[in-house]
Amino acid sequence: MNGYPNGYDYGGGSSQNNPFPPQTAPGSSRRLPSAQASRLSIRSKHTILDGSTPKQLEICQRGFYSDIINPGAAEQLGNVANAPNVEQDHLYKSLKKDHLPSVTTFQPPDEETFQNILKEQQFGPTTKLTTKTDFPTQAWQPKVQTPYYVPPGEVPRKIEIERGKRLYSKQRLSSLLQVKGIDNNKLMPKRYPDDHKVQLNKSPDPAPFPPFLPLEIFDNTEFDCRTPADWLELGFEAESNIRKPVPAKALLPTEDRVDKSDLKDPTLVYKWFNVGMLDYNSEQNLWLVQKVDDQGRILNSKGQPVVNGGKQRSGSRMFLPTQYWIPRIQLMFRAEDATVFSQRVAEAYRLRKKTEGLIRYNLYIDCMPLDHNVLKLDSKSFDNMTKKAMTTPGLRTEDPVLQDYTKTLERQVGLEFMRTMNKLTFDKVVSRNPKSFAYVTLPDPKPKVVATSGRVHDVPEYDFEEQRDSFAFNSLWTRVEAIAASGKVHTECNKVKLMSLFNTTLTKSMKLEEFEQTQSQAYTQVQLFLRDSWISTLRAVVRGSFQYVGKGWFNMYETNWEVYRISKLKKYMEMVKFCMQDSLRYLVQDSLSNFTNMILDACYQVLECPDIITWGDSIIVSKYKPKKNPLFVIDLVMDSIVHYSTPLENFEPALVGLFEKAIASTQHVPQLERYVLEELFWRGSSLLESVGAHEPHVEELRSKIIHAVRKALVPMMAYAKCYEQHLELQNLNVDEYIKEFDAQEHTAAQVKAEVDMHLLEKERLELTIPSSIIVGAFWINTENVRQSLSKKRKALANAVLELLAKKLREQADEACEECKAISRKLYEKPNSIEELTEMRDWMKGVPEQLLQHTERIDRAMGDYELIEEFYYNLSQDDFVAKAARNDEDLSERPTLTSIFLLCLVFYTS
Repeated sequence: MNGYPNGYDYGGGSSQNNPFPPQTAPGSSRRLPSAQASRLSIRSKHTILDGSTPKQLEICQRGFYSDIINPGAAEQLGNVANAPNVEQDHLYKSLKKDHLPSVTTFQPPDEETFQNILKEQQFGPTTKLTTKTDFPTQAWQPKVQTPYYVPPGEVPRKIEIERGKRLYSKQRLSSLLQVKGIDNNKLMPKRYPDDHKVQLNKSPDPAPFPPFLPLEIFDNTEFDCRTPADWLELGFEAESNIRKPVPAKALLPTEDRVDKSDLKDPTLVYKWFNVGMLDYNSEQNLWLVQKVDDQGRILNSKGQPVVNGGKQRSGSRMFLPTQYWIPRIQLMFRAEDATVFSQRVAEAYRLRKKTEGLIRYNLYIDCMPLDHNVLKLDSKSFDNMTKKAMTTPGLRTEDPVLQDYTKTLERQVGLEFMRTMNKLTFDKVVSRNPKSFAYVTLPDPKPKVVATSGRVHDVPEYDFEEQRDSFAFNSLWTRVEAIAASGKVHTECNKVKLMSLFNTTLTKSMKLEEFEQTQSQAYTQVQLFLRDSWISTLRAVVRGSFQYVGKGWFNMYETNWEVYRISKLKKYMEMVKFCMQDSLRYLVQDSLSNFTNMILDACYQVLECPDIITWGDSIIVSKYKPKKNPLFVIDLVMDSIVHYSTPLENFEPALVGLFEKAIASTQHVPQLERYVLEELFWRGSSLLESVGAHEPHVEELRSKIIHAVRKALVPMMAYAKCYEQHLELQNLNVDEYIKEFDAQEHTAAQVKAEVDMHLLEKERLELTIPSSIIVGAFWINTENVRQSLSKKRKALANAVLELLAKKLREQADEACEECKAISRKLYEKPNSIEELTEMRDWMKGVPEQLLQHTERIDRAMGDYELIEEFYYNLSQDDFVAKAARNDEDLSERPTLTSIFLLCLVFYTS
């Protein structure tokens, strides 16, 4: 090609491409025919069009063989040496200043006239947006499966998009749904009154039941050509960095209400409206749409376009009556095929109707009577089933709970059998009378899978030797020694799985220190076993199995590391390492779970306890009981305050510490590889991977323990507060109390009332304070507090009685002194008549003194009888004084009688 049309060379060039023979030179007398002239004319015109300068080029003549021209032919041919007249094209004229139009010659019309002119010049349909809209241009473009760059001869991508836009703009969704027999107003379920009647077996629909299930449940998302993120992306404009609404059609009520809660109102009428999709809720799978106004705009209450889903800068959203959250089945985008969407709606509509029909079908069967006319399950058949089920190992047939479950299952199986019989009868009746029961929807029969042939299909041909060699090359189980060693290794690893890092089978409660010691001994023993006995046993198993293998894949005496690295023994030791790590994980996870469950079982009734509680009126009964046994023993102590023998704040760090130490006890178990291959040089010590202290499962168990312990301490503190009312009695000083009581004058009756009060309080304390109580995970010993308070009351009563006895002893001493004084004076001999007269006068008043003395003695004896009511043990002195008084009270009172006789003698003499 030389740059000219059709590949021809119209000027210049070599002689090989020259169509004219070389004998005809330029300037020859021969004339060029008209064909040659026309060819030169074409060359000249083409040069002007394609050349960079408008100057006409010089004509290059070429000769060619022809007949000899007659002499008179020159007049007929004319001047063939000149080029023909050329009509210059418009492109050429536009380059000349003379031909350029002047701008002043145009008089532009006004804008309205100009728009009218443009409307008149529109020919044929167009998809260009000619009105002001809030929707972006790309939101109308359908999705096409066409590459951006297509080969020649195929439809370009832009044309495919334009064709799709024109096709979608002509589609009418309501008409497509009407063709499929779907009423828009029946797509949404509505609430009908209970007395709503339905006429059955009427054409065209024999079961015109109103729908009651939401349509979105039966939506098939496979019809969607875009994901929710892609639909939202259609409204995003990169230039303004905002997301505009996406045009769509939505099934919405014709009446817009502010309250969107009751969308099943039967007065609502649903139609397809032009809307703009604003936002999407991925959690509820709902789309936010807004109806367009009269001008097709999406505006808010302020008259501004709604962008970014209507969200404001504060994050809130301004809701309008024309905005709705709807499912995808009620939303058709303008950029999708309405035919496909109508199929989507029709399929969901039919599936919902079928499902509702099956629900009614099962309701019909459930409402059928289960009387004696229905065939029941034979008892022998059920006994046979029960006998076969009871052969399961581990079941105890004599267990009453199992027998109750068996009876319950028997009733359920019998009920299901009778329902099945009713179902067969109902299906038979409906099948025989399809016209009468046209409103009944029968379930589709399940197709029976029938094998196409009675044998297994042949295995395709393959090279068995090659497959066997490949399997043997990669398999570890090509030697008996490896299989035997693997079985022994798994046996030892299974022993570790069954072990436990904690002692979770405690049968008695214990103090916190003893509990810590018990659990510490448990995981310490397991730790020593893992690091010593377990490794030694596995080493003996592996070395004993491979000691006679010799050189090869399982050479246990290999000294070259590179050879060992590619051997099967290396893979086998990796398998052993994974088995050991798996056993460790089972050991730790099961132990931690059992330890956590043990604590949760002990605290299960306090897990939902609030942070602050009051115990209640009775401190004997506890409503916080563990599932099994309490874990901890703790003593209630009363001194200046009420507290426990072990501080409550020590339990949480102690239990969490045991939890952490148990995990750490399995972190330093060495790998077996270096103990088996002793000929190789090993640097350092490789350890097995165990459960990490901060794995999610471990963190969850740790948080459960902390939560349970904290909740278990709440009722403990509430119970301790109940004993604060006894602090005053506990801290009361008996001597100070008696001193204060003695400072006040009290009668014997008041003293008796005081003693009775203390003894009654003592009995009340013994009845209201328990010896022990269980509160969650704690066994609280309150016997010491109970005995201490009881003894304090007993001591106060005894002290009051002792004070009374002391006063009575003093009264007895005074009475004895008075008697002795009278007796001594009677035995005095008067020395003169004056003394005798004085003695006689004194003796006249002795009977009165003796009467007063007798009254005091009687009162004292009555007080002694009061003391005897309390079974008070008198001291030796008090007992002697009381005995002396008793002697004086007898009919034979020697002291008083003698005094009386002496007085009589002196009086008569």
